[in-house]
Amino acid sequence: MTTAEEARPDRAIRILPPEVAARIAAGEVVERPVSVVRELLDNAIDAGASRITLEIADGGVSLIRVTDDGRGIRPEDIELAFERHATSKIAALGDLERVHTLGFRGEALPSIAAAADIEVLTRASSEPVAVFVAMASGRVVRRLSRPAPVGTSMTIRDLFGRVPARRKFLGTPASESRAVVVLATHYALAYPGVAFQVVSNGRRVLTTSGDGDIRHAFAAVYGAETAAAMLDVEYREDAIAVSGLAGPSPVHRGNRSAISVFVNGRWVQSRPLAFAVVDAYQSQLPIGRFPVAAVHIALPDDEVDVNVHPAKAEVRFRDERAVGRAVRHAIQRALEASRPVAWGPPAATSAVRVLAHAGQSPPALALRGPQPVQASLELTRRTLEAAGTAPPAEHTQRGLLPLLRVVGQMGATYVVAEGPDGMYLIDQHAAHERVVYDRLVAKPGAGASGATQPLLEPVLLDLEAPLIAVLDEHRDSLHRLGLETEAFGERSVLIRAVPAGLGAVDLSVEVTSLLEKLQSETRLPDAFGRAAATVACHSSVRAGMALAMDEMRRLVEDLERTTAPRTCPHGRPTLIHMGTEAIERQFGRR
Repeated sequence: MTTAEEARPDRAIRILPPEVAARIAAGEVVERPVSVVRELLDNAIDAGASRITLEIADGGVSLIRVTDDGRGIRPEDIELAFERHATSKIAALGDLERVHTLGFRGEALPSIAAAADIEVLTRASSEPVAVFVAMASGRVVRRLSRPAPVGTSMTIRDLFGRVPARRKFLGTPASESRAVVVLATHYALAYPGVAFQVVSNGRRVLTTSGDGDIRHAFAAVYGAETAAAMLDVEYREDAIAVSGLAGPSPVHRGNRSAISVFVNGRWVQSRPLAFAVVDAYQSQLPIGRFPVAAVHIALPDDEVDVNVHPAKAEVRFRDERAVGRAVRHAIQRALEASRPVAWGPPAATSAVRVLAHAGQSPPALALRGPQPVQASLELTRRTLEAAGTAPPAEHTQRGLLPLLRVVGQMGATYVVAEGPDGMYLIDQHAAHERVVYDRLVAKPGAGASGATQPLLEPVLLDLEAPLIAVLDEHRDSLHRLGLETEAFGERSVLIRAVPAGLGAVDLSVEVTSLLEKLQSETRLPDAFGRAAATVACHSSVRAGMALAMDEMRRLVEDLERTTAPRTCPHGRPTLIHMGTEAIERQFGRR
């Protein structure tokens, strides 16, 4: 009961009524429909569900329903679950340092109840019938028994109906629906042992088998062909285990949305970890492109704090650098075991089709066609293997390139070679760029072809102010690579030595061009790597240059000995492969 003192209108500080406090808390925890969905999915997985169905309407504003076959809620605990700070996940202060579950924030369900109407149908395995409870404004308005299987169905209606100001900040139904579906795809990749079904406005947009194979779950999200090309990731560094799938360098996207990172089963949005994934592809992807990966990180509970974000989307590590290093090493190992870029004729119609739902263009969400996803995936894998294009189960670093026999040159640009499983076209500039880059990185100061070339007379070079700044920034790196310069006045430098192999007729033009390219080089993160890649590009044979047979053979032999013969330092492929069977099909022999 409010006292007269508390009710004074001029009182500066007052305790808010419970219903007002509850709605404020709801706004902190429940920002949008996807926040509700995340909490309900967490609870379903924590309950041991093996099948989860998610239904939404109008982006989740009108309806969110999550149905699972988990343990269910005991009848006497249903109302208690919606009390503030009620949870079955932790019992004491020390449990916060050893969180083994996904949902643990005790204010989530009461916050949802304050923001929407809720219906709960649940049956615990020990109960003969289920209990149905309807709640409005956080209070039970109806309770009765009903027949139902073991598990829980949680229905959320009219989200933010009593807090209309919150609805003003929501996106369109299409954008809210997309956010929910994207979240569901991450959960499907995090828990391939759970069969997920997602329905938006009555239309099924995602189905996974729940057979425990992450590649099958990946196929349901991205399609069988992409899933078949993915590389297995399995690596351990001290107490950190990294597993999952990572795309080979030809599989990439225009943004980071296809990078999924999971920490102890929890999908997290971590910039450092996403950067570690991208960094593993250093110099193997084109500029502005990003890899496709689903990376699972397992580490001791006391090495990670999951209680740092109201929406449970972020975590904090005791040693973030060690975790990032393990992720980077894990993916690099997988990439080292992959094969060269493969060429093939246009693929036949896939059994996996991409669905655009609710009149929008969401991320690529694949539905099963007439065949199950697993069957389609296996068919795709067999087709790729038959064409000699699928990545093998294991491959050593030495086996990155097969034994190749040079047969000629095409267009004074591509070396044509024959391998044991078909034909290879090698981009002579990209291949030589990789060779030179590896030499420079392995022996900085030796120049592109093994030596620095001092000039008999220094060359005076006038530069614009931006290029002077580029030279000053990278002077030490360029000196290690064989380019020796000396300041000569405000806007001029003297070139005293160049990497052997730079060899342009007009050296001033060549060095200016090198600095201009270095100014725009953003693919490699470290200064020395950028400088080495730029010098390698300017020191390599160019497209349109005719090569003798001995020169082409030497180029291929040198490429075989590099650390990453499949790509140049800037991420372009050095070679493509056409399998024998693919060639025969083109000629109608198969």
